[in-house]
Amino acid sequence: MLSVATPVTTVFTLTGPQARLRQIAEERAYRTCAPDQMAWENDTTLVMTLENGIGTSFLRHGDGLSDDYPDVSIRGMEYFDSFDDPGFAKWQGGQLVYEADLITVFSILFPTDPSRDWAGCSASFWHRSQPLSAAIAENCPGFDLMPLRQLAGPAPGWVQTSDGFATLFLRLPSAFEAEDGVAVVFYPGLGRATLLKNVDRFGGFARYRRVSYGRITGQYQELRSVLRDCWKADEKKRRKARQERKVLRRKTRKAGREGKNSLFHLFDTDPWVV
Repeated sequence: MLSVATPVTTVFTLTGPQARLRQIAEERAYRTCAPDQMAWENDTTLVMTLENGIGTSFLRHGDGLSDDYPDVSIRGMEYFDSFDDPGFAKWQGGQLVYEADLITVFSILFPTDPSRDWAGCSASFWHRSQPLSAAIAENCPGFDLMPLRQLAGPAPGWVQTSDGFATLFLRLPSAFEAEDGVAVVFYPGLGRATLLKNVDRFGGFARYRRVSYGRITGQYQELRSVLRDCWKADEKKRRKARQERKVLRRKTRKAGREGKNSLFHLFDTDPWVV
């Protein structure tokens, strides 16, 4: 059977004097990437992009570039397919400044409205760490949630959107540098929610936990009315989900009694997955 390789994209962004970057571009042609894969972001920023990897470790290649060119700043980024679980690194003065991997816990699209002029059309949330926060701020400015303040919400300070399965209620940070935002990911069809606390402007958070509908309405009473509407609207879905779980559990028990090899135990009978 033929295996299909997952597309990988590697990007190195070099910042420094233009004359120095032009020299580096000539030296790295066909070594890091082909000349047509190099682009000038501005007069002092050179971007080198490889679509199918570099043949060596992303970090190892970055270390080599940093050793050869310690007089320029180098940012590296590598990701698979459509920006899945990207890795970030930065070198300055020949030294590694940070290295971090982004693993998204939850992501949701906001409905786009061409009549509105705001940058954010999605929200991604991830466990915050010092190197990752620095990496996101430098490499993913589009993660900024603050433009979403322009959207109307269910209560003052909150915005709301849904992808048809989960509904996100987001209370944005009180200031650009604050880490006091709150995100409630509510699954009305299942009557459960995920609570993310200490959210910053780029979607980083300190901790999260699964909570019940009752706990959310008790802790954030300003959301009680809209959560009740979501709860009532999906009552049939919750009933159907409970019935499906009961059927699956019965099949699993029956297969166990009959001594059959069952694959049911390999799957979570609860379809609610963070």
